[in-house]
Amino acid sequence: MSIQLAGRRGLIGGLFTSVLLGSLAACGGSAGETTAIATPSTPPAVTPPATPPATPPSTPPATPPNLPQPSAAKGIDDVVVVAVIDSNINPYHWDYLAAKMPQALNSDPSDDLPLFEDPAKWLPGHPGAAAFKSYQPLNLTIDPTDPAADTAALAVKDAAEWGKINYSEGTGNADVNYYWIPGTKIIGHVAFSGASIGDPTTSYLLGNQTGPVNTFATDSHGIGTSSVAAGNIHGSCPNCLIVYVHGTSEQANEWVAKQDWIDAQTNSWGLALVYRDRAYAGSDTELQREAVERGQQIFFSAGNGQENAFVVPNTTLQSSQEGPDWIVTVGATDSVDNSSPSGHGKPADISSLGDSYPSAYGNDGTANGAGTFSGTSNATPVIAGLYAEALHRLRKTWASSGPMQKGGVIATGPAGCKAANADCALADGQLTVHELRNALYRSATYSGTGWNVGGLGGITTIPFTESVPELEYLAEGHGNFRVRMDGEATYEAELARILGFVDGSWFAEQDADQLEWMRALSYCTQSLWGSWDYGYWNPATNSVPPDFTDPTWPVRAWLMVGCPGTLTPLIFAERLYAGYYIPRP
Repeated sequence: MSIQLAGRRGLIGGLFTSVLLGSLAACGGSAGETTAIATPSTPPAVTPPATPPATPPSTPPATPPNLPQPSAAKGIDDVVVVAVIDSNINPYHWDYLAAKMPQALNSDPSDDLPLFEDPAKWLPGHPGAAAFKSYQPLNLTIDPTDPAADTAALAVKDAAEWGKINYSEGTGNADVNYYWIPGTKIIGHVAFSGASIGDPTTSYLLGNQTGPVNTFATDSHGIGTSSVAAGNIHGSCPNCLIVYVHGTSEQANEWVAKQDWIDAQTNSWGLALVYRDRAYAGSDTELQREAVERGQQIFFSAGNGQENAFVVPNTTLQSSQEGPDWIVTVGATDSVDNSSPSGHGKPADISSLGDSYPSAYGNDGTANGAGTFSGTSNATPVIAGLYAEALHRLRKTWASSGPMQKGGVIATGPAGCKAANADCALADGQLTVHELRNALYRSATYSGTGWNVGGLGGITTIPFTESVPELEYLAEGHGNFRVRMDGEATYEAELARILGFVDGSWFAEQDADQLEWMRALSYCTQSLWGSWDYGYWNPATNSVPPDFTDPTWPVRAWLMVGCPGTLTPLIFAERLYAGYYIPRP
């Protein structure tokens, strides 16, 4: 689920839903309110190219200055740090214990990370105590021996330690109270006010909270997201370390975006003007873009639709959290038949499973309790963790000094590509965040099942939807990953495709229809939220091919022609609203 107030669909979100469903109806889409698509006389001016590129730009800048050198300590160079922004955490659970990490369980003690020490002493780039308002460990009672340990009882025992935590009141390190938890993979813990607040008006009325906050819970939404992203047992990246940020707010996003030692952030929530419409424009999109271009990839859930019901879709294009071209927006699929719920947020860039996924969410309060997690809230951290695990393995193979973020470069290795693709990402010996994101996209596969209603896959699948490519692109983006749902063989095979795309040992040509559709989506999102050089659409080199307005591809045509003129004035109104109600630090 997304952490928002429940209620009726907002007016602006409804306008987008009408436009979207009207486009779908033109190609035989699902039932719903429809309306004519408003189109401008001409799209924004662009410079025609001699030959449009066949793939998204992935060339890194000239050799970035001052790339970090490998350290002498084995295991530290391959570190990948994922920030999870959500609410409440249970660090007593074995998903988070240092003793249960893969490095600790293998036969080589030399690659164990020093997770009982101050992370600033061994993690490259960590700013350390002097940078923060306060900086201290939470010395908790960690028990790696008893899987039935009562975590609530342990938290009561550690009440004095939990009582140390205070809200942070700004997005600069000097305003942040920073904690770490020795003996766990949680090397950072920060709290911002705003957890469980879903719209800027409510946030404004309640005001920023200060003082102590208890961030422990035996079970919570945040335990679900963090466990499937980077948990030792359930995570897509069991090798990753976690910075856990309590508080779903713009402050949380902005603080994480400024940290060049955090490799990725995952967000299974979203703000809205009123309820769950995801029509919202209060983000610092320039800071987002700068963070991604530097090397930190941002993942956001597409949302579970109006009323959180998976029936009527919410917009992603009108959200400054999900809409910008540099954000990876994640949709959901059914775990049984891979069908896509009609109502999750659209368009999405990629998708993963949205129901019955094994996690620490729904646990029984014990140290090794388990349950299942669902929605785009699950799919997003699963995808973020898959991206992060691929980065970890690449850094480990190449002995890169990580975390590193220099001009987009996130890992280095020997230059050269394997036989399947002579022009792979490693041709120059440097892997950029854009190249790894592209490898993630290009390695996904489509389900071919179609849409279902209300998330009831295999029961209410809508006829014909499996044969309409536009519906597949809208719902799944570049495709789907099942990750750890089906066991280690599927997980390793999916990772192998990503890694193979990077080093040239695996390659598949991109479908021409998918390429054109993604270029149209990139054009739309850049028109709304700003241009950049690493999307499918590049204003300096792309033009508008005539077939982009082909009536047999009505959604693609609307993305190229209708999107800028229809949504730009709505986003302008959203910005005015957000600028009034959202206090900035």
